[in-house]
Amino acid sequence: MKINVLEQEDEKLKIEIDDLTLVNLLNENIWKKKVKYSAYSVDHPYLSKPVLLVKSSNPKQSMLDAAERIIEDVEELRKKAEHALK
Repeated sequence: MKINVLEQEDEKLKIEIDDLTLVNLLNENIWKKKVKYSAYSVDHPYLSKPVLLVKSSNPKQSMLDAAERIIEDVEELRKKAEHALK
């Protein structure tokens, strides 16, 4: 997976990630904390990559925190799956 930083300012982060599912998960988890704005767009489903735009007091940290919450959710899902599939 490749992440391309398109813009990075004090209160704005715009990145391109080649995985729409991950961009959607990041966006959903970014909104769980206080941010000014978070959204993604895809110009064309086959010809372009999703672009995520985050505006907050610390957009880089907002994105990293969202990624950490995704990891925690996946670990919890793994444990539940292991228990259920014994």
